[in-house]
Amino acid sequence: MSSLPGSTSSQADHVVREGYTKAFEGHIVFLTGSTGSLGGCLLYKLAVQLPTRKIYALIRGEPAQAIEKWKKAMPDHVAAVLASQKVQFIHGDIRLADFGMEAAVLEELRSQVTLVIHTAAKISLEASLYDAFESNCLPALEMARIASRFRRLKLLIQLSTAYVNSFLPDGPVLERPYAVSEDDPEEELASILARNESPHASRFSSSYAQAKYLMERLLPRRFPLLPVLLVRPTIFGQALRHPFPLYGLENSTPLNKFFHYFLADRGATQVWHAAKGFTTGANIIDEIPVDFVANACLLHAAARTTGIVQIGAQLYEPFTFDEFLEMAATHAPPSIRRDLPRVVFTDDHTAPQCFLAELVRVASRHWLFDCGRSYWLRQVGGPLSLQQCKSQVDEVNRRRVQQIYRRLEDQARL
Repeated sequence: MSSLPGSTSSQADHVVREGYTKAFEGHIVFLTGSTGSLGGCLLYKLAVQLPTRKIYALIRGEPAQAIEKWKKAMPDHVAAVLASQKVQFIHGDIRLADFGMEAAVLEELRSQVTLVIHTAAKISLEASLYDAFESNCLPALEMARIASRFRRLKLLIQLSTAYVNSFLPDGPVLERPYAVSEDDPEEELASILARNESPHASRFSSSYAQAKYLMERLLPRRFPLLPVLLVRPTIFGQALRHPFPLYGLENSTPLNKFFHYFLADRGATQVWHAAKGFTTGANIIDEIPVDFVANACLLHAAARTTGIVQIGAQLYEPFTFDEFLEMAATHAPPSIRRDLPRVVFTDDHTAPQCFLAELVRVASRHWLFDCGRSYWLRQVGGPLSLQQCKSQVDEVNRRRVQQIYRRLEDQARL
């Protein structure tokens, strides 16, 4: 196995050979975003599947509110999370300095925490630049500032997105920084916060992607000595296995939302720009199950990987836009199948597109996200495994599409 940049081959070899359990026996984790889709999956794994010593979970409201959100997302698994007696709630707000945490709490974290996983985010394709940066760039920088004072810290895992590089042309995207311009990132951030505008905004797939892009540029400049792993997942899908198949919050599963928008246009003809070099939707829709993202985060934590890793369809089962549309039609109830929208692809990129194509711009692109730093993870077994077979993937996708149709039919009856 080749050596891994940012970690040693011996660390990865050790995890493959000896497993990852021992690495977590001494970990005390500070976790943000535990009521989100990825954060909830990580919480379950840290509390139930791994011998983690303690989990400090940052929440905005009362513990009862967080527990209620967990029960909605994974109703049959919350009892096991709480029974582990590992979870300690920390009240705070990521929009505030020190996340609004009291001095005594901060000191406890400084003396205890060995692993930070910052997943808290607000993902909206339509958010203004200012709102996107306030929710997804500034808190990450504040998290790094807080973590830089943790005396026992081994690693900070910061969630980013593969679409930080959505300004690049179609083709390979490597696990490294790219620059959209030579602008000073500090000056660019100040300009965005002051004027809510950027000359580069139109080059990104969303304001969320641009906020994460600038976060990636600023974090190593401000905190060059901090052990940081930037994790760039592609599109989150519902879980393949854990906490259970199809786990995933509705608003955190973009292709499910895409389905709802797509089917709302029943009987219509939708015009989409084909990805460059294609005449149909033969481009990859890069989706990865949320539990695979969680597994990758935790396995890289065990190997103490730093730098940048991308987690996408190279580690899973890639499918194309054409296959996505075929899946929608194959599993559609007869009452809906005859009214499905008719999709027309054009290679004339000056032609007007349908509203959905303008909203979900990544659907007609063909980036190939390199995940080479994570290939070794596929050798690992157990609850953090990334191994899968196509029949299992197809079955989960079948159930997923049928679940979406049932919800649509239920809504139609209301």
